[in-house]
Amino acid sequence: MRLIRPAREYLQSYEEARKEYRSGVPVSTYPFLDLSGEEFLAKAQDFEQGKELPKGWVPATYLWLADETEFWGEVSIRHELTDALLQFGGNVGYWVRKSAWGRGIGTEMLRQTLAYIGEYLALDRVLLTCNDENIASARIIEKNGGILQDKIENSDRAGTRLTRRYWISVGKPEMEYTNGEGNLHEHNISSFIATRCVK
Repeated sequence: MRLIRPAREYLQSYEEARKEYRSGVPVSTYPFLDLSGEEFLAKAQDFEQGKELPKGWVPATYLWLADETEFWGEVSIRHELTDALLQFGGNVGYWVRKSAWGRGIGTEMLRQTLAYIGEYLALDRVLLTCNDENIASARIIEKNGGILQDKIENSDRAGTRLTRRYWISVGKPEMEYTNGEGNLHEHNISSFIATRCVK
């Protein structure tokens, strides 16, 4: 599996994964569920360039984890932090398709994502958050170098809950990427990652 730029050849698999997401997450935190796959491709390109951002959003890079034929997950890498993102969200968000939960795919995606950050983005450290009761996500963060700063209260559509805030220092990995539409391959994978956790 490798990180790629969102590509049309994976749209059918991406749409199938979004259906799984709808059935697996009681309160959706994924902002693009109402967009078609084609609309998402256009938005992802615009948002990375800082174009037509919704109020309160920051420029972000969107990458997909895929094998030769299937979409397995998505990562959004926020290039900066706002006051709101400091409370919840952090620098990176991700989701793994429901049928792939429990297979270590999230951990693999996180490793590759941090390698990308170290190679391409001017971030020395990154913030990631997850709900306190989401033990699986917390373990993934900690396995990948997350240092717990604190736990704070946050409110969302599901109510008020504790949020864990972690920081990870970003090193410069030894990476080799092939750039092109839908082509972004890893050569060596860092063992650290920064992310906002969405199971």
